[in-house]
Amino acid sequence: MIINVVVVTYNRKQLLLRCLGFLFSQTVPLDRIYIIDNASTDGTYSYLLQHDIPTKDIVRYCRLPENSGGSGGFHFGLKEAMKDDPDFVWIMDDDGYPSVNCLEKQLELAGKFDYVMPVSLDVDCPEKLSWFIRKADNKWTRSYIDLRDSFPDGIMYSATPFNGLLMSRNLLNQVGLPKKEMFIWGDEYEHQYRCHKKGFATVTKLDALFFHPRDIGERHYIFFGMIPLKYTKSKLRFTCLIRNSTYNYWNYKGKYLILCKFFIYTWFFLVTKKISLKEYVHYLRCVQDGVLGRFDRHKQFL
Repeated sequence: MIINVVVVTYNRKQLLLRCLGFLFSQTVPLDRIYIIDNASTDGTYSYLLQHDIPTKDIVRYCRLPENSGGSGGFHFGLKEAMKDDPDFVWIMDDDGYPSVNCLEKQLELAGKFDYVMPVSLDVDCPEKLSWFIRKADNKWTRSYIDLRDSFPDGIMYSATPFNGLLMSRNLLNQVGLPKKEMFIWGDEYEHQYRCHKKGFATVTKLDALFFHPRDIGERHYIFFGMIPLKYTKSKLRFTCLIRNSTYNYWNYKGKYLILCKFFIYTWFFLVTKKISLKEYVHYLRCVQDGVLGRFDRHKQFL
């Protein structure tokens, strides 16, 4: 069995080294580790050389000419990894790391499923999940034990990609690569929606553990604290968030969701933020980009 790994990195050389250490320690042997460097400016390659990483036989270091975001990095990395005709490709960002038997646990489902996620635990508080997830009774939780105990067979029939995602060659040949134009935020779900359209089940193995920073995205609550809304002051991230989510709603999830989000963000910008007209106009342009499938507006904020 040939298993290749793709790790996308950008200006996080210490975290990358930590991730690689856990990959080298896996209880299942890896055939290739593709490090996709999104044009880092922190001396990533020199740092890796100091620790003899690029000289290892299984390591392939690839530096991209410019920062293409997570979606571009995974697109290129998977394209390279598939040239070896692997049975499976395991993908992750640089800021998380798998437990030493994570891959072994995921492979227990490899004969039945083509898309297997580990469960993501808060790197600073491992008894907590990295983000809220719905239990079997459809209630939200951040407790790992509560989530695990709600699925007696140890399998959750949903997944939050891409951190530690294991995909088969068969799936990638049929579904294709992540949409590189999306840059960040939403590309993982766009790819998952394509998997669903092709008939692939997406599951999470709850005893396969992956450690990742908790979700600290900026959340606001409107309508007297009843409705949550995701917002970030970063123009780059907000542009990708709105454009990519709109694209996914338009093409996969349901166009009515665009209208729902429109009312929520309209209230946020014009009422909660007390007539933040400039930001509101930018929001509307990003919605338009998502509907039309235009993916260039974020470049002005790089």
